[in-house]
Amino acid sequence: MIRPWVNVSLRQYERLKRLTEKIDRSLSETIREAVCEFVKKKDFPVSTTTSHLPRGTRDRYKSVSAYLARSDWHLLAEISKKTGRCKTELVREAVDRYFRECK
Repeated sequence: MIRPWVNVSLRQYERLKRLTEKIDRSLSETIREAVCEFVKKKDFPVSTTTSHLPRGTRDRYKSVSAYLARSDWHLLAEISKKTGRCKTELVREAVDRYFRECK
């Protein structure tokens, strides 16, 4: 297991907090599950834009740490190289996808 710091949007953070309280699970476990499901899918569109947090938007994100399996983190790194998107952006996408599938 590794423990990287990732930035999730404040909206995602609040939603994650409510969900973790409801299901009595840690924030890290929920993010880990979201990432694990995300890296299992096979098709990832290639991005042609640079991936970063634009200036002046840092206050709209919450930095959280999550314990992730090394294999999932390495898969995220591979996806990042293939798509040109940063790992944190991919984690945010994984969390969004997790929310959509939980409904």
